Formats: sequence, structure tokens, C-alpha cells
Amino acid sequence: MQQKRWLFIPIALLLSFLAYFCSMLVVPPPAAQAHAYVIGSDPVDGSTIGKVPGEVHIFFNAPISSISNAHIYSIQQGNLVEVNAGASHVATSNSQELITSIKTPDTQPEGSYEVIWTAVANNDGNTTYGIIGFDVGFSGTGVDGTTTLGPTSSNNLEGIHKLDTAAILSIIWEWMTIAALTFWIGLLVIEQFVLTGGRGSGIFSQARKRSYALEWLCLLVLLCSEVISLILRMVRLARTLPDLNVSLLFSIIPNTAYGTIWLLRILLIVMAMILLYLTHRHKAAPVTEPESEPITNFERLTTQDDITASPHETRDLIKNKQAVESEPPQRRHTAIWLALASLITLTFVFTSSVVQVLNPFMSAIVFDWLHLLAQGIWLGGFTYLAFVLLPLLSGAEFEYNTETLTFLLRRLTPILIAGMAIQLVCGLFLSEASISDAQQLINDPFGRTLLVQILLTLFTVGLSIYALYTIRPKLTHQALLLPVVKAELPTRRTRQSEIGSTQRLLKLTAKTMAVCGAIILLCSALESFFAPPIDFPNIKYSNQAQTQKNAPIDSQTRQIGDLTVTLQVLPGRIGYEHTVIVLITDNKGRPVTNAQVNLVTNMQLMNMGEGRISIPQGNPVYIATFDKRVAFNMAGLWNIKVGIQRPGQKTLTDTFKITLTG
Repeated sequence: MQQKRWLFIPIALLLSFLAYFCSMLVVPPPAAQAHAYVIGSDPVDGSTIGKVPGEVHIFFNAPISSISNAHIYSIQQGNLVEVNAGASHVATSNSQELITSIKTPDTQPEGSYEVIWTAVANNDGNTTYGIIGFDVGFSGTGVDGTTTLGPTSSNNLEGIHKLDTAAILSIIWEWMTIAALTFWIGLLVIEQFVLTGGRGSGIFSQARKRSYALEWLCLLVLLCSEVISLILRMVRLARTLPDLNVSLLFSIIPNTAYGTIWLLRILLIVMAMILLYLTHRHKAAPVTEPESEPITNFERLTTQDDITASPHETRDLIKNKQAVESEPPQRRHTAIWLALASLITLTFVFTSSVVQVLNPFMSAIVFDWLHLLAQGIWLGGFTYLAFVLLPLLSGAEFEYNTETLTFLLRRLTPILIAGMAIQLVCGLFLSEASISDAQQLINDPFGRTLLVQILLTLFTVGLSIYALYTIRPKLTHQALLLPVVKAELPTRRTRQSEIGSTQRLLKLTAKTMAVCGAIILLCSALESFFAPPIDFPNIKYSNQAQTQKNAPIDSQTRQIGDLTVTLQVLPGRIGYEHTVIVLITDNKGRPVTNAQVNLVTNMQLMNMGEGRISIPQGNPVYIATFDKRVAFNMAGLWNIKVGIQRPGQKTLTDTFKITLTG
């Protein structure tokens, strides 16, 4: 049985590393970005265009809610004149695009325009805001000099990241939520898999009684934190509104994925509270026991349920065995408890930063989910050991205390090590997804917080290894030598003193780990507030006035199999229709007319949604026109995947890359 428990460690490590490296082979870790930040716009922020556009398009790094809005103002004689034709709306073909129409654009004056935008992220419900500016013909504000082009100045990061009262409260409650979830997971795992039978049943039953109040505390903190976190999100949204609109604030719940998941999370927490109440009431029911005969020394030895038990077992242990045997099986509700904890943790994953940018990518969801669960097993387990089990054992009979503690640590070691290993592997993946440049670990507040968290995690790993592989073997060795010496000899008192010193060292180490764990979780709350650095598309913007003229992008010719394929794109201005022309010739230079050509478009740096068109055979020139809502709706590098299918022949595919400028 002992060997099976220890096999859990290499299996967990192997599966974690296999999952990590397999995912790396499929796709490199992308840049994870929380909230919803502007990464592009049309017109480009800071640009000068030749004509007032009919619509302003704003592109975000994450899906946004329909609550998001933008107000367009024309700067006339120093005053802001709103020129919106109506309310903003999210593009039907792209949940990361906000569209705002301008009323009668042909009658609007030349000069400077400002777009004041507010976005509510669909997945986490957080509010971001900023300003986009552009000029039509000339600068109406009289500003000269070099203008910063692109979205780097579109987000008001200084205001979003400002540590005011609401922000500090948000961080505190986020920290309390993560801490309560982490400790609750560790408590459940230890209670369901460690405090079940074996040596120390009497002590373990007392620990389960204490854990009942702690479980209630964790669930109540989770419930209150979720309610307060929602209120704080409403407060941040209210700050961006010109007038207080209560109905708009509460629309976060029905109009965002965060609101739906928030309701589900509240329901699961309430279900956990009901289950906790019912199971405790069932266990607390009085049990009528028949009077038993006094236990003889022979019965004490023969009724021991652990082959390593010693004849020094205390009366409390013997007395509590019948009570433990009369209780319902400890693992009766294990599956339900673990399912509830897993589902509640999964709801936190769906509102995390990783899911936002990957939208959603299953491997990242699994990694983030395993990260939270393993963090609970590791840090929550050590916290439970430090503040519940060790203080409880310190009041027991000395020999019984030592024997029970060594038995407990023997059971805990594979579980804690497996949790630590999985947490490290998953944390490595999530850290790589959050930071794209090592300089961000110093220059960005998120990066600095992540660096502190990494250093603390490594220090806590060292303490864990020291506690489980140095202190535990030492304590076990001392416990085995203690019964050899008679009670009246001074040597026994010396060995008891050594055991006491080792136990105090274990307590100090466990409490230090609990404190480090609390700081690690505080770093997680700060990371959630600051959000990973924005990964702007690598686009070189030009400040030349934009016109409505069509200018074909240089054609590209490529050999695909035995065919020569020429592709040309005729774009209009960003946000208008684009025509793709494909010419195909065989190895003798003759036009190929019997092929079906399939075109698939998408932006290379971000997922803007795929545009698909199939061109039938019968014409030497293959022409397809993409609607402005489907493809080529943002400046940057675009991929055009061309698939050529001829009767009775293998399908040929290749990808062309074109750069679309603003």
C-alpha cells in the first residue's frame, strides 16, 4: 500500500510534463492578457485622414460585452461636439470589435476628432477606458510635431492601474477569495484522503470537528467575496459613466459571460453549504452503542488496524475506535465534495486572463484549472497542517503524538509533493503565456509582481522539500528509537527532548510556508488587477493622409505542387470590401480552369475570425470578394490560405501573407 501511494508522485510529474511539452509542440504559449485593451483602431490613433469616415472601428485584445460604448466628438473652437449617429455595437462577426457610426459624415467639418471609449470585458467583467484621436485634413487643435501613431496611447493605463480605494478593496477581496479557495481545497483533500482510519483515528475525528467550522468560514468568505467583487466591478464601470445608470450597472450580469459564470459560481457555493450542513447533521446524530466489556491487553494488540502500531497506544485511541467504526464511511461523500470543488475552481478559470486571450483554448483551461487545484493541495495542505493538525497533536500524549504525527506525514508526503510538482509545471506554462519579454519582469508592474511570486514560490518549494525529506525522516527515526529505552532512564528524556525540538522545527517550517503561501496568493490578486502587459500588433503605421483610392497590393507568385499560382489583393480603405484574384497555370503555362479554389483568411497576430469563400471551376481567373465584416478589417499582417482541388487529384494548399496598411 505504501508503494502505491509513492507511485502517485512520479505519475503526477510525468503527466504534467507530458501535457506541458505536448502543448508546446502543438502551439507556443500565447501572450495572455486580462481585461479588454485597445490594440488597434480605424482610423488609426494619431493619424491624419482625408475624409470623415462613416464608422469608427476599435479592436480589442479580448471579447467585449455589449455594454461597451464609444462617443465620438468633433473639436470645434475648443468645444467637444458629439457626432455619434447612435449607440455603439459589437460586430456580429468579431466579438473583439466595437463599431460606432458617425451621423452624416459628409457634412462633418475637417479638423480634430476624439473617440472616448469604455469597454467591459466579456469574460472577467472588468472595465477599461481610454481616448483615440485622429485628424481629418489637418489638426483642428493646432498641435504640430511628430504624432505617436497606433494604439500605444489609446488605453488610459495610468487611470486603470491607479491604486485608489476601490482598487485596493478589489485586490483585498480577490486575495481573500483565492486564499479561501486554496485553503478549502487543501482541507478537503486532507480530510477525505488522509484523516480516514488508521493510527490516530481519535485525533483525526477531533480534527474533522474543527474543520467543520473552517469549511463554513471558507465558503462564507467565497460567497461574500463574490458579491463584493461584483459590486466593485459595478463601481469601476460607474466611474466611466457621465450619469449614474443603475440598470446599466446591473446589466453586467445578463450581458457578460462573467455574469453568467458568476451566477453559476454562487449556486455551486450555496450547494456546497447545503451539503456541508446535511453531512454534519448526519454525523452529529447520536449513536446508541451497546455496553462493551473492558478491553484486555490482548484485544488492544489484536484490534490494531495499522501493522506498525505499538503497544504504547493510549486509552483515548482505543476508546475512540468504536465511535469511529460506528460513523458512516468517511469517503461516502468524497466524490460529491471533489466534484463541487473542481466545478467551483473551473468557474474561476473561465473568468481568468488565460481564457480571455485564447478564447478558449482547452490546454490553457486545463493548465489553469490544474494550477488552482494543485495550489490548493500544496499550499492549503501545509496551512492546514500548520494551524490545525500540529496544534492538535501537541496536546496529545507524547508517544501517541509522535507516532500519529509520523503516520500523518507518511500519508501527506505523496499528496503534497504531487500538488507542488503539478503547480510548478502549470505555473511555468502560465508565466510564459503572460510575459513575452524578460524586460517586462522589471519594467511592468505585472512583471515585477510575477517575479516576486516566482522567487517566493521557489523558496517555498525549498521549505517543502526540507520539511518532507529532512525533518520527516529525522522525526520518524527518533520515534522508532524512543520505545527502545525504558521510561525511567535519562536517555529516554533526552530523546523525548530531541523529538520535541524536531516537532517545533516542523511547526516553524510549516507556519513559514503558510505565510509565504499567503504572500504568493496576494501576488496572484495583484496580477489579476494589473493584468499582463499589452501585446500590441507589430505594425508600422504611416502618417500620410488616407484616401479612398483602391491600390492593389503587389501580386505574389508561388509554386504549389505542379501548379504556378499568382495571388493579388485589391483593397479599399480599411473596413471596405477587398477583392482577391487568383491565377493558376500548369507546368506548361496553360491556365487551369477545372479547379475549385478555397480561400481562408485570418490575421496572423491575433484571431480576428476566419473568412471563407469557395470559388467554383470554369473560369481561368478566380475572383472572390470579401465583405468588410468578414476579412481585412484591420491593418496588419494577414494570412490567405489557398486550397486548390482538381478532379481526381490531391488537394494542394499553401498560405500567402499580405500586409494591409491603415
